[in-house]
Amino acid sequence: MTTDNIVENLDVRVPDLWKGAHRDDRARPRSRQRLLGPSSIGLCRRRAAYEVHGTWPTDLADNMHAAILGTWLHEGILRVLREQYGAWTELELTDGMILGHADAYWAPGHLHHQNVRHRPPGAQAVDMGVVEDVKTKSTRALDVVVRQGPSQAEWFQVHLYAHLLRTGGLREHSTLPTSEPLPVDVVRLRYVGREYGQVVVHQRAYDEDVTKQALAWAEDVLASPEPEAMPRDLDGPGLSIICDNCPFKTTCWNIDQLSDDRAPQTILAEDAPAITEALRAYADAAEVESTAKKRKAKARKMLDAADAGTYGAFKLSWSGGNPRPPEPDPEAMIRILEGLSVDIPMRPGGRTSRTINVSRIPETS
Repeated sequence: MTTDNIVENLDVRVPDLWKGAHRDDRARPRSRQRLLGPSSIGLCRRRAAYEVHGTWPTDLADNMHAAILGTWLHEGILRVLREQYGAWTELELTDGMILGHADAYWAPGHLHHQNVRHRPPGAQAVDMGVVEDVKTKSTRALDVVVRQGPSQAEWFQVHLYAHLLRTGGLREHSTLPTSEPLPVDVVRLRYVGREYGQVVVHQRAYDEDVTKQALAWAEDVLASPEPEAMPRDLDGPGLSIICDNCPFKTTCWNIDQLSDDRAPQTILAEDAPAITEALRAYADAAEVESTAKKRKAKARKMLDAADAGTYGAFKLSWSGGNPRPPEPDPEAMIRILEGLSVDIPMRPGGRTSRTINVSRIPETS
């Protein structure tokens, strides 16, 4: 929705906030960089290869309001960490192949006090280096973090910031020493909910093995001759929110060549071996799903009388159970109309949804 219209006949146009916000977002240096960024490492190798090879985006959406709101919130969070807690923020880091911007860094006390002109009221002396990445999330996405913890890609990202700091990757800086190793002992991920401001923090000791895995992933992408040589690591549009919002979605999944409303994933099963593998995956998943549903149904019956509360590593809560208001009874309406000899209004039926049936063929001896 735009706001480029005349309000109350004053003949004064209102600047369109979101048009300007999208132009501003695309002008950011990070939107134009061609080196591989730590935030892209661990997500999808083909998407990262499109970025490295300078492929022009085919899907620049103009409705990414939540992402832009997250950017604005992110900037405010970093200002607080900088001004209230003495963090160095937005540190530009590179080794010539990877280019990233660490959100926040706290150096050990001796280095910190050498370079900070004043001590913010909330600053704390620490004996180890800490690098932090801040992520804003929707309430639903934040709930996933609470239940499952950070993703591998998120740990990759913050470990790579630590690696670049530890190996002298800091570019020109007004107070911190550049081109020489800076200590990092702890990596931290801070998640902030965009709707209600909830905060979830995960931190761990720096792990060299995680960094090696991230670097191997990046080297694989950087060595690719073309984006199409890299696999699609995610499930595709409609199944992955990352794919839904990918700037290379149309190119990657040949969406402009789809016909008959077929799913983009059909390009993954274009020959008999691929179809056979998809059938095997479907049958295997259906069998696991059936067993899991039965176990879940039994457990639900067992918990029907349990009180809300904490039980070991689990928290039980209840919702719903409220009386419903009366609602129309379609069958009774039809009986009344038929009794009055009134034609029942009809609408086009359309088509039924296609139902798949996959069964295993018994093996013959």
